[in-house]
Amino acid sequence: MNMIIIGNIISFTGAALMVAIGFIRTRKSILLTQCAMFGLMGTANIILGGMTGAISCLVSIIRNLFCLKGPLSVPVKLFVIAIQILLSAKVNTLGWIGWLPIISACFYTWMIDVKDETMLKTVLIIAQSMWFIYDLTIQNYVAFTFDILTILSNLYGIISLKTNHKMVPHL
Repeated sequence: MNMIIIGNIISFTGAALMVAIGFIRTRKSILLTQCAMFGLMGTANIILGGMTGAISCLVSIIRNLFCLKGPLSVPVKLFVIAIQILLSAKVNTLGWIGWLPIISACFYTWMIDVKDETMLKTVLIIAQSMWFIYDLTIQNYVAFTFDILTILSNLYGIISLKTNHKMVPHL
């Protein structure tokens, strides 16, 4: 089977989780669901030749697991960001586009301690905006489509939180 098709099939499962995150209201559930999503998306990135995306996903899982135990200290954040940058510098073959997942992950790492769910969703929107360019470049068409849907679902989540409407049961 064609590697683009295989990568996109795996990406579909991860992308479904990515969109679901927009409807999740609690920080712990968002972080755990992201770990599963990063595992699937990292695998798809490897298959599609997106090595910086795969590194971003791997380091993001580690970061999220640390975050479940409490806020990250500045030295831990800087360490995680340094790992992202150093590993990516060694494997990037896509020029500036290869840096988009890393910039996204570094931004998210720096902002992950945000307590307010609305602000966290805003951070997710900004970070995801970088991924849709990257995903299109590596022919991850499923992820590209779901990147846009994730941005929209998080916008919906922000509106819902601001107006205090129930979206879906707490996950």
